[in-house]
Amino acid sequence: MAARTRLFFVADLHGSERCFRKFLNAGKAYEANVLLIGGDIAAKTITPLFPEDGGWAATFRGERRRVATETEARSLEADLRALGTLPHRTTVREWEALSADRRRMDELFRDLALRELERWLALAAERLRSTGTRVLIGLGNDDFDEMEAVVGGHDFVELTDRAILRIDDAHELVTIAYSNVTPWRTNRELTEPEIAKRLEELGRGVERPERAIYNVHVPPLNTPLDLAPKLDANLTKVMSPGGDPEFVHVGSTSVRAALERAQPLLGLHGHIHESKGFVRLGRTIALNPGSVYPEGVLQGALLDLEPDRVRSYLLTTG
Repeated sequence: MAARTRLFFVADLHGSERCFRKFLNAGKAYEANVLLIGGDIAAKTITPLFPEDGGWAATFRGERRRVATETEARSLEADLRALGTLPHRTTVREWEALSADRRRMDELFRDLALRELERWLALAAERLRSTGTRVLIGLGNDDFDEMEAVVGGHDFVELTDRAILRIDDAHELVTIAYSNVTPWRTNRELTEPEIAKRLEELGRGVERPERAIYNVHVPPLNTPLDLAPKLDANLTKVMSPGGDPEFVHVGSTSVRAALERAQPLLGLHGHIHESKGFVRLGRTIALNPGSVYPEGVLQGALLDLEPDRVRSYLLTTG
């Protein structure tokens, strides 16, 4: 492989197929030979489509749409996927029954998310298999454990999450595909001691720590990468006297300690959508591309890697 690798990194797509398609196009647009997703692939919501007057109707983000034909219904489903929600055809009665049964709703959500992931991976293979571009995918705290088997079992994309992965001859990728504990009790969270233990164990397997890339979904604490809106006991944003949201640092103490101790080449993070930026922790460049997936806008980071340095890095929006 060439001495220089061009890496394009994103995180927190949350089911937005529009953002995922832009991610796949980034290989050609940015001349990147490695594409990496750093977690939170799954959507957050299901949007039901109810039968109405021989057609279908759906409401998403306060907008109601009704379609009359099967072709229009499929187009509506595609529009919903583009915006980051899972379309599901059902009846009002069936939906009410699901809404009253948390276990069944969770099972449906998981099934739909896995089906969408399979679609995405097939699309990646169709678009990029012949180009020589590598597609690396990791999970995040809002993803499901079952997604690991789907990604890991695919014959084109590569799962980052269970072992140290070589980006090229010089750089190893260390991944922690979880967050620290959040107020929402999401699917994949670890305590700080658990994060520290995993980072320490993985770090022992790195041949050249100074050339390593730490792909850790949660950002380091007390940096520009981990500022999120402050929440009260009801998970409502706390507002300042001036009417603006208050922000607090919510990153990981263990991630920061690991970066400061190991001093890898890069720290790649996501999780906090509002905190697009980068910071230096010693010789380590840590960054968070941020996310505005509800708008269908893809934020990313484009990095030119040489064996012993990051030749250039740029936060992108497109």
